[in-house]
Amino acid sequence: MPESRMLLHSLPHEVKCPACGGGLTFVRVRQYGDLYYCATGASCRCVVFHFRHKETRACGWAIVTNYGTFGTWTACE
Repeated sequence: MPESRMLLHSLPHEVKCPACGGGLTFVRVRQYGDLYYCATGASCRCVVFHFRHKETRACGWAIVTNYGTFGTWTACE
């Protein structure tokens, strides 16, 4: 199976899992952005979505909560 291509650039290495501080691994493209999971494994199930903000068109990332809503959006620099 061919590897999925990212829609946006990869997240900087400084961006860590907000829950445990571990690294993030690209999983797949999801409609308007890229989906990342925490790389620490089964102990942390944190999901981060990398996408462009509607109003500013700047790219950034936000955590996806257990309820499917987005947390605070943080711009990429």
